[in-house]
Amino acid sequence: MPSQSKTLTRQQAAKAPRMRAASLTNFDTSARTARLSFASETPVRDYWYGKEILRVSDSSMNTERFSAGVMPVLFNHDRDKVIARVDKIWTEGSKAYADITFDDDELSERILKKVESGSLRGVSVGYNIQNYSIIERDETSTDGIEGPALIADKWEVFEISIVSIPADAAVGVGRSRLYSPDGFRDMGDGAGTEEAEETEMQKSTSASSDRSGEPGYEKNNYEGEEKEMTPEERAALAAEARTAENQRQSNIRALCRELKIEEKDMEAMLKDEDCTMEKANERALAILKERMKPTVPPKVTVTQDEADKKRTAIVDGLFLRHGGILEKPADGADEFRNCRFADVARMTLQDAGETGIGRMTDRELFARALTTTSALSAIADNLAHKSLSSGYNEVATTYGAWTQTGSNTDFKIAKRYRIYDAMAPVKIPEGGEFSYSELLDESVGVQLATYGDATNFTREMMINDDLDVLVKIPKLLRTSMERYKNHLAYKALIDANNYSSAKGNLGTAAALSVKSLGEAKKLMRKQKLGNNTVLNIVPKYLIIPAALETVAEQLLTSTADPEGKNSGVSNPANRTRSNLELIVDATLDELSGETAYYLVATKGMVDTIEVCYLNGNAAPIIETGTDFNNLSLNFRMYHDFAINVLDTRGLVKNAGK
Repeated sequence: MPSQSKTLTRQQAAKAPRMRAASLTNFDTSARTARLSFASETPVRDYWYGKEILRVSDSSMNTERFSAGVMPVLFNHDRDKVIARVDKIWTEGSKAYADITFDDDELSERILKKVESGSLRGVSVGYNIQNYSIIERDETSTDGIEGPALIADKWEVFEISIVSIPADAAVGVGRSRLYSPDGFRDMGDGAGTEEAEETEMQKSTSASSDRSGEPGYEKNNYEGEEKEMTPEERAALAAEARTAENQRQSNIRALCRELKIEEKDMEAMLKDEDCTMEKANERALAILKERMKPTVPPKVTVTQDEADKKRTAIVDGLFLRHGGILEKPADGADEFRNCRFADVARMTLQDAGETGIGRMTDRELFARALTTTSALSAIADNLAHKSLSSGYNEVATTYGAWTQTGSNTDFKIAKRYRIYDAMAPVKIPEGGEFSYSELLDESVGVQLATYGDATNFTREMMINDDLDVLVKIPKLLRTSMERYKNHLAYKALIDANNYSSAKGNLGTAAALSVKSLGEAKKLMRKQKLGNNTVLNIVPKYLIIPAALETVAEQLLTSTADPEGKNSGVSNPANRTRSNLELIVDATLDELSGETAYYLVATKGMVDTIEVCYLNGNAAPIIETGTDFNNLSLNFRMYHDFAINVLDTRGLVKNAGK
């Protein structure tokens, strides 16, 4: 085996594995955890380049080994002494951090005790530069780094070690034989000079001359002369080569056993003399990536068969025939626009292979279609659902603009906690303990209820081709449900229990004006967290009855004060300055009269009124079924929701005049 040089070229040095000193913080004995700050963009000394700078960001730090589960925490860089796992690794503020948890075996317990006692607190992190840029002497980078310098633009974290003697904190780079026996360079005390750089290049060049690979010869690194080796020197060289090879194979076997690499892959690494430990790590990582790759099921292309296409075209055709609007009807829908429902029933029976259809009366036809095939029921169901969707889009409700949306997973009472004075922060004296806020019973119970209605599509309606039950009734049911929710939301808003002088959210009764609106906004801003902290809640929605619409629009759009005696008086209620959003709903005219108006806070700033749904489903559910006793199709629509006032501090009322 040829003699290997003890020095590296500048290019080899830039790619060589490195180690940096790191700091151990946030040590928790009971949880067996600690936090490490192991990298920053602070320059450290570098032999070849004067200083080395790591770019520390999510894009520059390669954490593939951590993601693959092969980034261990070792003791003194010994691969066979794994003492902890890395739970999390991240970058923040140009620094790299890691959270670790110690194992519970005997060795790990010993190291943990030493860390706890303070006798062992050294930490060292191994890494490898993958992509770098060089700033030469007398040059300056675009972000102000003066050369000579090596900038690591992309680097990979290998491992973290608890060490008895950490890397030199002043230099920031240590030596290790963890990954490659020839991968690290010695550190001199004259790093960075041109003379040293030139001498090292001479050494590297001399070591790679033509005869350096021949047994019995070596180069004089300082004079470049060849000399024949003595038998003792050749024997020592051969022994050194055998020792290095044995160590390489031993390390590879240990790595493969630890990561459960298959025998054939391990043998391939052992037979490849160029497979250093760094390359073995890379191969192992690639094998683990392949092993952990999720199994992708074969793609199954689901095509719509002819029966489904025909059914879709029938539904769209019937929907268009009865006044529905579709942006893009299904292909063939026009062919069915003039069909009676009896014609549709006849087609479903023909498609099902029924005979004697032409001799059937309409009553017999529908009786057979409802009892022998589900196709007619499916068409009616799809038609009803299409109508239901259109009903939601066309209904004119306003509650959704200013209410909050909640979700419960069942029909049990769920609590919504209010912010309370006891939750305000308190000053903690030096060395003092945290006090725990008590969640007082300042909560609102939210319990869902079910609302619904039902109708049926009788055989007589089918014979009379009365498709309103399928096309118009579901739409009316949907709009009726939305209007009912709108009604309940405004009923919750006007509830007299929400407002009082004691609560500080009831304005002086006055007509809607700049003055009365200003008072209402002030009342909301001055709401408090208990008796201490002012919440400064910002009103967002001005909610008025239809009777005040014109007055409110004038108030919010006029640049001059509508009540000002001088036209030059500006209007502070102008919408461009106040950012108030006007909501007009005639429901208020019926519920609270034509003069009262309300302010509601910005969503998310404080809880106000919540519309809660079962599992977040804001749309009603429609179900269909065949009634065999009466030979009809039954439809029922229901919705699970609740509307509750959670907190009144985001609500202000003025009864008006």
